[in-house]
Amino acid sequence: MHMLHAIILTGLLAGVVGCRSPDFNARVFHPWGCEDAREFKARMDGYKHVFMVCIYEDHWEDRGPNRYSLHHYTGTVVKVYKGDWRLSERVSFVQGLDYRAPTSPMSAAGSLGFVFTSQHVDTEFVLDTGEFSRYDAEYAPALDCVFSK
Repeated sequence: MHMLHAIILTGLLAGVVGCRSPDFNARVFHPWGCEDAREFKARMDGYKHVFMVCIYEDHWEDRGPNRYSLHHYTGTVVKVYKGDWRLSERVSFVQGLDYRAPTSPMSAAGSLGFVFTSQHVDTEFVLDTGEFSRYDAEYAPALDCVFSK
């Protein structure tokens, strides 16, 4: 749990300090494939909700050859960048992947991820490609910069 707090604190500090530097401000959007804040914000405008989730449970569903495998996640919202999801709110979602489910998958429990969606429901919902990504410290500063309050 202390590691989770350290990761979130590091992301917050990088966002607060980094947004004030013009050189940093341009570079921070490159990991997302964007040149600047305007392009990144335009991409994020396509979603009603942007938040960070801590996964506490996941499982795979292998539906056979030539069919999407489903990766189901259950977690808790730990940071809201945009939208009306609340901290500590439970979230369940599934992602279809175009490869077979691993035979001995590593659990994602305890990992962080970013969710981009326009849905806010209390049941499991489907995320398309690119609407969920695992946490990477390289990605957090752009979100902090654009959605700082």
